[in-house]
Amino acid sequence: MMLSAVLFFSGCATQEEKTPAVTTSAPSAEVQTTEPPPAPKVILTEIPEVRETVYFDPGSFELSQQEQLKIDPIAVRLRRHPDSNVIVIGHSSESDNEEDNMALSYERAFSVAIYIASVYGIEEERIQVVAQGQGDPVTSGSNSRVELISPETVVRTLETSTDDKGF
Repeated sequence: MMLSAVLFFSGCATQEEKTPAVTTSAPSAEVQTTEPPPAPKVILTEIPEVRETVYFDPGSFELSQQEQLKIDPIAVRLRRHPDSNVIVIGHSSESDNEEDNMALSYERAFSVAIYIASVYGIEEERIQVVAQGQGDPVTSGSNSRVELISPETVVRTLETSTDDKGF
């Protein structure tokens, strides 16, 4: 338990000798004065474009845990740099019906966007969702995919280096 003592000096002392009331936390407490730290300087820095491709099972828009791990670095980048954004492009070619392909590609892109927004707290305005449908097929690999593109941008930061490769 800390004891506080209030000392009052009064009596016949001259004006210069009179001391105002002093409060101490402990009998041996020393007053330490420290200078406040300097205010951080906002630095504008360019972060490079980052691309990632996330794959889905045919006919599905369910995001697997393994594919979530591919999204995490981009989501961390978005958290670290509030001035950055991401474009999420869904692809599909599971059926001959273009309307079904557009719906599935949108659902895939939307599931990635919801993951980024809900898990990392990224504002939805910073996530652009695009449904590509059968358009832009890949020459190798699967069209059951979502492409994530976080464009090159100039951001405000308090850090002086970008050794983390834009993340």
